[in-house]
Amino acid sequence: MLQVAVVGVPNAGKSTLTNVLVGKKVSAVSARSNTTQDSHLGAFTEGATQVTLYDTPGVVTTSKYRDTSHATRVRSAWTAAADSDVLLLVLDAHRQVTRPDPRVLALVEHLAQGPLPDWDPPPALLVLNKVDLLPKDADQRLQLLATKLTKTAAFEKVYSVSATRGTGMAELRSDLLARATPGAWVMRATQHTDKTPLDLAQEVVREKFFRRVRDELPYDLKFGTSEVNLLRDGSIRIELPLLMANSRLVKMVVGARGCVIGEIGITARKELIALLKRNVHLILPVKLDKQAR
Repeated sequence: MLQVAVVGVPNAGKSTLTNVLVGKKVSAVSARSNTTQDSHLGAFTEGATQVTLYDTPGVVTTSKYRDTSHATRVRSAWTAAADSDVLLLVLDAHRQVTRPDPRVLALVEHLAQGPLPDWDPPPALLVLNKVDLLPKDADQRLQLLATKLTKTAAFEKVYSVSATRGTGMAELRSDLLARATPGAWVMRATQHTDKTPLDLAQEVVREKFFRRVRDELPYDLKFGTSEVNLLRDGSIRIELPLLMANSRLVKMVVGARGCVIGEIGITARKELIALLKRNVHLILPVKLDKQAR
């Protein structure tokens, strides 16, 4: 048994990396920063060994907190890390080599100093993600980056990976399996996440919305009272109301003749069928959030 916390600044590719390691959808993935709002639990099992992964919201140093809810999410990420056996610090290697994000070095320094009171750090691995996007002549710069960060904080190993293409992922997965110790499993061998069908529906719909509407939809996408019913034919009916803050957003999300919500519903339903391995009836009413007035 091994518990792993996946930590990094926003948009480092943590959710994609978690999904690939698990082999199933655990977290929403989009090009937008801060898509992950809460920690998500996923797991993969091989033989007698199970590895659980906590995909955490993007973390930054205290000076970069946007508001109290953001601060709470960051603290929850560090708490998950403190309770884990291994910490994976994931960063976007392409960005860090070509146009460095100052938050990354600040985060590594924060990790070295101790992000929580009485910090007892678990073993940490540095994961340089998105290496497939690097120019061919970037090997030396990538090595300099790894050297700089490993001198700042104590990383046991450095992995250069591409979560989207699978480069280096087998080696990382093998390392995690090798670090496991005897212990009670968190999930069944065939289980990959602790999410319910409703949880998965919300994650998938959130991802499809973020990909479709980009910067127009707020991060705090709200869902209304939802219903999940298992039908006699074995299919599942999921009604997931989407609450918008104003009528402009309602019109934008619905689209002309329902084209936007229709496209999102089709792509989300297709993915949910694959995840749940049963037919899915997905209903996505778009409503005005009365509490937002």
